[in-house]
Amino acid sequence: MKWGIMVMKSKTSLLNRGILLNDLKRFTWIGAGYLLILLLSVPLKVFMLYSKSEDMIINNASAYLRILQFDTNAALLQVMSLIVVPVLTGLLLFRYLQDSQASDMLHTLPVKRETLYQTHVMAGIIFLFVPLILTALVTWALAAGLGIEHVNGTDILSWLAVSLLMNLLFFICSVAVGMITGMSTVQGVLSFILLLLPSGLSLLLLNNMSNYVYGLPHDFYYDNVTHLSPLIRLTENSIRSITAVEIVVYLASSIALYFLGRRLYRKRRLETAGDAITFDILRPVFKYGVTFCFMLLVGSYFYSNQGNMGWTYFGYFLGSLLAYFLAEILLNKSLQVFQLRRLKGYGIYCLVIIALLGLLHFDCAGYEKRLPDPVEVRSIYLDYSFYALKEKDNNIRTAVNVRDGVEYKYQPPVPAIFTEKDNIANIYALHQKIVANRLDGKEAYLAKRTNNDSQQICLAYELENGRHIYRQYEIAAQDYAAYLKPIYESREYKQLHNEILRINIADINLIEVSAAGINKNVRIIDPGLIAQAVGVLQSDVYERSYEEMTDMRPPWAHINISLKDHRSVDLGWEKSYDHFGKWLIALGAYNQARLLPDDIAYAIVDKSPDLNKQDTYKLPNQLDLQDLEEKPGILKITDPEKLELCLSNLRNYGNYNRGNMEQSAYSVVFLLKNGATFAGLLFEDDAPAFVKEHFAG
Repeated sequence: MKWGIMVMKSKTSLLNRGILLNDLKRFTWIGAGYLLILLLSVPLKVFMLYSKSEDMIINNASAYLRILQFDTNAALLQVMSLIVVPVLTGLLLFRYLQDSQASDMLHTLPVKRETLYQTHVMAGIIFLFVPLILTALVTWALAAGLGIEHVNGTDILSWLAVSLLMNLLFFICSVAVGMITGMSTVQGVLSFILLLLPSGLSLLLLNNMSNYVYGLPHDFYYDNVTHLSPLIRLTENSIRSITAVEIVVYLASSIALYFLGRRLYRKRRLETAGDAITFDILRPVFKYGVTFCFMLLVGSYFYSNQGNMGWTYFGYFLGSLLAYFLAEILLNKSLQVFQLRRLKGYGIYCLVIIALLGLLHFDCAGYEKRLPDPVEVRSIYLDYSFYALKEKDNNIRTAVNVRDGVEYKYQPPVPAIFTEKDNIANIYALHQKIVANRLDGKEAYLAKRTNNDSQQICLAYELENGRHIYRQYEIAAQDYAAYLKPIYESREYKQLHNEILRINIADINLIEVSAAGINKNVRIIDPGLIAQAVGVLQSDVYERSYEEMTDMRPPWAHINISLKDHRSVDLGWEKSYDHFGKWLIALGAYNQARLLPDDIAYAIVDKSPDLNKQDTYKLPNQLDLQDLEEKPGILKITDPEKLELCLSNLRNYGNYNRGNMEQSAYSVVFLLKNGATFAGLLFEDDAPAFVKEHFAG
């Protein structure tokens, strides 16, 4: 009787004490279980790392901090609990809404729906927030007690703040979704879908639109849209900390979802318990939303596997048809959905989609042809990806290994942003040519007809008014060689793409030249010789032609330049670097810096089969050398001059796509005097004359 009087008195209050106590009594196990999981995955993990500190490479700050930064590699259980438990809590606290009998019983109490809603939400916040706060306190006490200097109060507070924020958002999202569905299973599924929707739908749209809109910079937008989902963003916190703007957005979203859920609760009809969607106005949104998303998903699957637009359209049809009628079955709780009225609805949907695809395919908005006014262009970014452009605003990141006291620095790559007028004009001309050939380029892209010299081109214009225009293309480099050549051979291009041209000689500790294919190396530590080596390498880089930059011949050796800040610069001793070769000869180190004919016992050359047609073709170095020697018609080379010619023109197998070999080639296997072997290809265009003559007969 007293409880009933208390209910009557609190009818208009924000919370109902009796219902709150009842929730705390019924669902205490949620908070207790959550606390146990958090204690096992945070303070216990920290203690386990501390106990291993004598063995370590682990003994550094990042190993501890990964636990507090939601790194899935170090704290998978913690991250999973932070995602699943809040959604499960919202589902259980409002479970009565999905059961008509329980819903009718609770709503007979003289308590306003707003009070019920607010009380259950408060209970959920208690179940989630108290374990998080206790875990933070235990972790702080453990770190302080053990003297773990790598885990401080700021790190723990940051972990707690992000955990509280994400738990609040996930919980309120689950609650709000529970108001629009009368089925617990649907509530759980829709909660995760809603949390993934900003990223998931954006990625599906980008993936499919790139098939229709030539030049769409999907890679640029891809990285941006992945951050839109709070679920994905939580797992990326160890890479990039959550910003103040994101905190405001997540808080605002939580508040908006809270009030939306309260309003929906007030409007919800009790008899809709058990229905997939409880509001009639949302039923078509659910039906067509599921149909659209599943259509994009299945279409993307078929295109990624088949590389054919016919299969993509089949995927669109299959995915949309299945999703449409499955949604109808779910909404109507019946298999009797194959009726003319519903078929008509699906037909209208198909017509709308066909119209939208037509608009994209025929570029009705003029996106593919749109170019900025060259007068308005301040600079142009040109590279194979947008990675360097995205990284340019990142600060130098430093990892400290405490055991040896060494700092290892990561410095973002220099973005290839061109500002010289000649280069801007040349890049603009290249872009104009790509746009002029867009129909052929689009057709080749859709058919996945790429050849061995295809490359990705990423463009980013910065205009005088501060606007940016982004484009991305897959092109056949040989078709645009005349446009690429002046760009590649410009000093600006080489300075942007070759760190050796930006290096400070005073920062160099050591230069090591390691020969390719054999265990030979040269170490240069004398400051004067280091300066000379860098000087001749810079001359070679500046003099390198476009053809030499793109011929894909493997280098004579790999050069590693160690710097004083524990970074290094790596480059190849390319076969076109004549100045560096002559400098090594003058130094007397040439023979120790590369593989020479004197290191080779002999080489065997054989006419390669058509690599396009040989599905079971084995590389020569995968075959028995004795079998090759006994094969009729092969060419065996022992003459040093001929061996040098073969080495100079050799190509790697891995640099070419076997499905697009456009010229015949010769397989070459080298047997070294130390017993090692390696193999490569000589292409018809650059094979030595004596090789061609041997196989001409």
